Amino acid sequence: MSAALALTEFARLVASWRAGVLSLPEDCIPCPGMIWREAGAGGREGVWFHVRKAMLDFLDEWGEPAADLGWGTEQIFGVHRLAAAVRADSTGALVTVFPRRVVAMCEREITLERRGSIQTFRGLTNPADSVPIWQFGK
Repeated sequence: MSAALALTEFARLVASWRAGVLSLPEDCIPCPGMIWREAGAGGREGVWFHVRKAMLDFLDEWGEPAADLGWGTEQIFGVHRLAAAVRADSTGALVTVFPRRVVAMCEREITLERRGSIQTFRGLTNPADSVPIWQFGK
């Protein structure tokens, strides 16, 4: 196999995350605990559309660094296996009610921003009950 075709372990993980996010519908919420709510005047996309887009933007900018720092699928994209995003203790950093942009990351924290408001994610407190959002209900 040529070096150009070989993907690093981190690139493979990010590719699997991207496939998972892309498998989520962009036109309806994938699980309880999320909101759809229409966007501004004339906008046909709901809030979930922008949350999903923020997940894809994260993968473009922060995907490989996140994998390299040891962040796992559930830590970033997890939801509770039964209660979905209703259970915050099992919800990953990017599964949010409104889209947030990652502005900093280290091994123990992900700092997110939305309209000047900063939120720090320090990991799941109930990781054993978390599954990737794209596996919820399967």
